[in-house]
Amino acid sequence: MKKISVVLALFLFLFSGVSAEAGEVMAIVNGEEVFTEEYELRVERLKYHVANMMEIDYDTPEGQEWLAVIEGRIIEELIWETILMQEVRKYELEVSPEKIDESFMEAQREYTTRQEFENFLEIAGFTAEEYRDMIHNNLLIDKLLDMQTGEFEPAEEELLEFYENNSFLYSQEEEVAARHLLYEDEEQAKKVLEEIKDGADFDEYMDDGEELGYFGRGIMVSEFEEAVFSMEKEEVKGPVETDFGFHIIYVYDRQEEGIPAFADIRDQVEQDLHEEFREAELNDYFQMLYETSEVEFIDSGPE
Repeated sequence: MKKISVVLALFLFLFSGVSAEAGEVMAIVNGEEVFTEEYELRVERLKYHVANMMEIDYDTPEGQEWLAVIEGRIIEELIWETILMQEVRKYELEVSPEKIDESFMEAQREYTTRQEFENFLEIAGFTAEEYRDMIHNNLLIDKLLDMQTGEFEPAEEELLEFYENNSFLYSQEEEVAARHLLYEDEEQAKKVLEEIKDGADFDEYMDDGEELGYFGRGIMVSEFEEAVFSMEKEEVKGPVETDFGFHIIYVYDRQEEGIPAFADIRDQVEQDLHEEFREAELNDYFQMLYETSEVEFIDSGPE
């Protein structure tokens, strides 16, 4: 049996559903049967999602390669799902109906309308109840995995050491955050600029402008880029002429190239160290399950 990865574990149930009724057995995992019908159902679901994301045609050579990957992934998924759900039952884990309902509603909110969600269920081959059961399994697995990680209470020195040893993770490029107003007439642009310099709120003119957010060099036209990257935080400049017209630019934040000070990103460092800690703990747990589980594949022979 192939060793599991943390990434696989975290996504185990993305395409899972209700277990198939008894039929042809493809594997026995710690004495529990895994059915071919469930394998085939999940392969079809994953094929649908991959085709949507990657525009895969399974009749092409490339599509056949993808199909082999999908089939291998589903076999691995089914085996590990069976093992982990055995662990869930061993610990008699459960989650509240309220938590399941909340997660089910969150899943629906990912779609613009209720009809879009129902269309997804139909195409993916789920009933609403099957999808809710899938969410239930996800929550049970989350609870199981949370049990396998100990308390995370790093000392400040540990956080600082992690920051220093992984500074490349926090390297950032030069960026500015800006808004701009755009006018066809230069005199109008000058008039608005004077009003802003006299105390008018830049945002009051945003009907003529746009929020640009954060961006780096090489994004904007050259005249605009030259102006905006020469500006200080909280500075207003204009009119700046480009092929689009006359701009009044407001830079409301700057991010200089380099590595932020530890104090400025301490919370992010703590989060990253926690993720590393959790992954190490879970890898030990998965390795234990890998070494103690028995998997037998059933060869059904020629049809």
